[in-house]
Amino acid sequence: MGKIIVFGLDGGSIKLIEQWKDELPTFKKIMEAGIFGELESTVPDLTCPAWPCMFTGKNPGKLGMYDFIELGFGNEHGSSVFNSSHYHASSVWKILNDYGKKVGLLNVPMTFPPHKINGFIVCGLGAPGTTAKYTYPDSLAKTLDKIVGGYEIEPMIDLNLYGREEKYLKISKEMLDKRFKSARYLMHHFRWDLCVFVFRATDWVQHYFWHHMDASHPRYINNSKYKDAIKECYKRIDTGIGALMKEAPEDTNILLVSDHGGGPEYERFRVNRWLEENGFLKFRERGWIQIDVFLNKIREFLGIFYMRMDSKLVRLIAKILPQKLKSELVLTFEGKISEVIRDIDWARTKAYAAGTRGGIFVTLKEEPRGNVLESKREYEEVRDQIIAGLSQVINPHTGELTDFQIFKKEAIYHGQYVNRAPDISICGTKYFPLGFYGKQQWCQFATSGTHTRQGLFMAYGPDIKKDGLRLTGLQIYDVTPTILHILGVPIPDDIDGRILTEIFQPRHEQARKKLMDKESLEKQKVKNRINQLKDSGKI
Repeated sequence: MGKIIVFGLDGGSIKLIEQWKDELPTFKKIMEAGIFGELESTVPDLTCPAWPCMFTGKNPGKLGMYDFIELGFGNEHGSSVFNSSHYHASSVWKILNDYGKKVGLLNVPMTFPPHKINGFIVCGLGAPGTTAKYTYPDSLAKTLDKIVGGYEIEPMIDLNLYGREEKYLKISKEMLDKRFKSARYLMHHFRWDLCVFVFRATDWVQHYFWHHMDASHPRYINNSKYKDAIKECYKRIDTGIGALMKEAPEDTNILLVSDHGGGPEYERFRVNRWLEENGFLKFRERGWIQIDVFLNKIREFLGIFYMRMDSKLVRLIAKILPQKLKSELVLTFEGKISEVIRDIDWARTKAYAAGTRGGIFVTLKEEPRGNVLESKREYEEVRDQIIAGLSQVINPHTGELTDFQIFKKEAIYHGQYVNRAPDISICGTKYFPLGFYGKQQWCQFATSGTHTRQGLFMAYGPDIKKDGLRLTGLQIYDVTPTILHILGVPIPDDIDGRILTEIFQPRHEQARKKLMDKESLEKQKVKNRINQLKDSGKI
């Protein structure tokens, strides 16, 4: 059996790659001598839950992950920030380790804290920084730090990006170069059956530079010197992946995947403000000097001025803010969740939104904070009213209907944690639904690009068809069962995805039939566990 390298492009877009393929020789080669297509992401199309769902093959309802944070304000479960402990037990690397396979992970989001693994882990997004233990084994951190000249996980999001685009792109490029140096070292100095290397620069650059290249964007900058910033990022990744592919063992199959795609962001829509204006959400009297609201107001202020004011003014604003406050301002969630929850008048509230993508929770009286809705009938009526209303929301600045996709939770989730899901989920691209509060229903922020549900899938290698076919119907949950299939490991019964059998050459399927049967594999699994216990000194 061969090996697998999974290259992850956070926010990677097959549409952009198709558009620029003549300048992307590695991607073009894979598209012409392999298989490719759009990979449909999760709802919501966020880094979390998308990466955990990809590498477990399970929908959010089976993981209980619907955002970066657990949003169970309407029940007894409370809230917390997700990390690797919430899904490691069912991850593809845990399954492979159980069958004696070796796995290496570099920069995979939501893998912090690192856990013991038969292989290596270098944590990605979700790690608090390189001062924490972010690798397994621990000694790997010092090694990588020396090899790349100071390993880094995520760049500081610059509040003062306007006027400093050059510096931001330079930092992004340097961090991407360090990532490729790390991948090369890890690929050659560890034994592995599966390696997963994730590159997040595509996501960073798309968020901040989309309006420089998109003539249809309301904030488009004609003839901008940064009009090719996103393309140049893809070109650097294309070159880096090409080099690693040349150095990989001959029997290596290559998969390229993304957690979601990328597209333009025009404005942000504050769902809670809409709920309040339409009578579903009620607040007690609030003091607007409270720190959480103050932080959000500064975020909004700087976002509005991002593309409209002289760079010296924006630099001055950023300069006079204390560093601690600036750190607060760049929190992933644009403010603390308690900002919404703290001042809700629960006796009069039927629904509220919380989280990065504005998931809506409808309150039933039977819940700890629910005091209004008495029955499931009322619950369904409120949901239908909200969905009907959101479907007709018009952006006041463009006069066009929003592009929201709106889902009831039972239509998209299933599993033991569906009770923790938002009752209504919203996906939007041009108009980004936001779960935090602000006095204005619509706002702009520093970003001009956002996520789409249409991501990236490519496959290339000795077991992959060389037809250059563009496939359809690919889902993010299909990645894990396909990996397990290639490596000859049984697929757990509770996985939601399917094996992408259409990508394989006939000889691969014939060879796989000669692998050990399931009973033999289970014996191998038990034997491997015994060896692990012996190695740890427990038996």
